[in-house]
Amino acid sequence: MVAAAVNPGGTLGLPAKMSVYQYAVVALCCLINIADGFDVVSLAVAAPVLTREWHVDPALLGAMFSAAAGGLVIGAFVIGPMADRIGRRPVMLGALGTLAVALLASGVAANIWQLFILRTITGIGLGTLVVCLNTTVAEHASEKARNMSLAVLHIGFTMGMMLGSGIAAYALQTSGWRLIFLAAGALNVLTFMLSLFLLGESREFLVRRQAPGDLDRLNRLNRRMEIAELAAMPPRPDRSKDRGAALRVMLSPEMRTQTILVWIASATYAIVGYFLLNWKPTILANAGLSPTLAAASGIITGACGTLGHLAMGAWSRRVGEGRLTTIFFGAGAITLVIFGVQPPVPIALLAMAGITTFFVVGAYTGLFLVSVVMYPQSIQNAGVGFIVGFGRVGAIIGPAIGGVLLSAGLSRMDTYFVFSAIAVIPVVTMYLACRAAGNTPLRSGRMPLGEFDAEPAR
Repeated sequence: MVAAAVNPGGTLGLPAKMSVYQYAVVALCCLINIADGFDVVSLAVAAPVLTREWHVDPALLGAMFSAAAGGLVIGAFVIGPMADRIGRRPVMLGALGTLAVALLASGVAANIWQLFILRTITGIGLGTLVVCLNTTVAEHASEKARNMSLAVLHIGFTMGMMLGSGIAAYALQTSGWRLIFLAAGALNVLTFMLSLFLLGESREFLVRRQAPGDLDRLNRLNRRMEIAELAAMPPRPDRSKDRGAALRVMLSPEMRTQTILVWIASATYAIVGYFLLNWKPTILANAGLSPTLAAASGIITGACGTLGHLAMGAWSRRVGEGRLTTIFFGAGAITLVIFGVQPPVPIALLAMAGITTFFVVGAYTGLFLVSVVMYPQSIQNAGVGFIVGFGRVGAIIGPAIGGVLLSAGLSRMDTYFVFSAIAVIPVVTMYLACRAAGNTPLRSGRMPLGEFDAEPAR
């Protein structure tokens, strides 16, 4: 079969017990994702004040949200998969350095157009890291701990959004919106420095490359992981499929149907998810919450998102990654309708926003669990990158649609009805992907992803 469940150690294997170094790498990836969550939410929480200061129309603000998402597409489609060819370490370090510079510059931007360009650059760095972080965690975590490690990774993103919301609530009361970007940039400087000293190259990449000195590099990593050293390099894997482009593997007869369906699910999910991510503080402010409280609402929704990550990580191995993701997609669509008709009572709005976030964020983790078990190690970065990339196409569209609808004067109810209708699409496509999986190993442990007429076997 061209698709295989991800072995965290790939062709090299990993012991069942994780070493201190493996835990440290997973923790570092979580810290990087905390910074990424802060980076993503920084403009959203600054938007209610920034739009008044610079007199920005909602449609233009939506375009700026979409520009950042456009950078995410470039990072996920173009830069992230380069890690399979030039190595994960240089790609990740380059992305982290770019983020630090772009965010610090955003804190001193003189006008909306400078910020527009800087947010696009920020998006490129974020899109690159989304691909690399998932594969790095999958390669370092043991088979037993893989799903939960990935869930914890995405909890880091949610924690970063909570951190950004808390700092924004303080900044908007004291020094202004610029402090939000400066704090995000400082956190990325920290992650860059830690990565310089802690992050090693992918062992799988070293085995595929086999350049002079790679055996020594591999054995240094093995010692840090408490694995026996190798006297010689393992046989170099057949890279014909790599060189022939990962896309042919993804669209092979065994994988074509579920690949396309999951791509559609990722794109349409992101339309909804990125609308909520970018416009929620502004919509809550329009509903009567103060800008400070609207920014601080991210702490509540972030906590609910964390529970969504944990629920997906804890239940997906038993229920099936695809099946549980479909359930979360459906529940998210229902809660969008309820949020739209909710009366403008702050406590009620915050409570329903939290419930919606639980399902939407949990489904996000589910998409990554599906993508990580979907492709063989040799094209893993590219495979995850395409799923992320199609999601980022939706991430461009969602904020722009939100800006147009709000600029046209649509009510909160009508706006959320539009997005709840869009949210039905990933429910259907993920369900069909599960049905199409058949005997294709789209579940961890080489079991089907979660056919709805089959009993899950765990």
